[in-house]
Amino acid sequence: MPDTRTHDIITVATGALLAPAAYVLLESGGRDDAAAGAAVLTGAHLISGLLFSPDLDIDSAIDNRWGFFFWIWRPYMWLIPHRHFWSHSLVFAPLLRLVYFYLVTLLIVVWGAWILGRIGVGVPDLHAQASAWLFDMMRRNPDMVRLFIFGFISGSAAHTIADWLVTGGKRYMRMAGIRLRHDYRNHDLK
Repeated sequence: MPDTRTHDIITVATGALLAPAAYVLLESGGRDDAAAGAAVLTGAHLISGLLFSPDLDIDSAIDNRWGFFFWIWRPYMWLIPHRHFWSHSLVFAPLLRLVYFYLVTLLIVVWGAWILGRIGVGVPDLHAQASAWLFDMMRRNPDMVRLFIFGFISGSAAHTIADWLVTGGKRYMRMAGIRLRHDYRNHDLK
């Protein structure tokens, strides 16, 4: 499999190709917000590929990017088998990671408010306000939400497809009698 650095290069390169293509496509469709739409799509692609990578299902360089908050991904890592449909599918897996992150963030805010309430600090219902704001924004901007979702899926897909190509490529090379000398077993730990 490609290592983390190679996956990052693939993500950035595909994002660089995606940005002008999205802009041209949106502008040719008569969209006044073509630049904003292309930025949302490309930003979601980069965020998905660099921070919400399919390799969050293992202890890797990807979860280290979360710094102190790496622990957010530990339950995900324990529950999701590596390189399985749940982590490396093209559409379902990135949406699962997005929903997982939303639910964990919501749980942390609720838990934090509960703890502060126990020690006598009154906290507004931030979880409800944040969720209401998010769902209202999604309702008001459905086109941008679609672009974000497409970009988020494409960022993860760039990683997954690269893994598939290397795995399939190695299999076909072995069938042809060609042996690779480079050991990719610990590709995600670099």
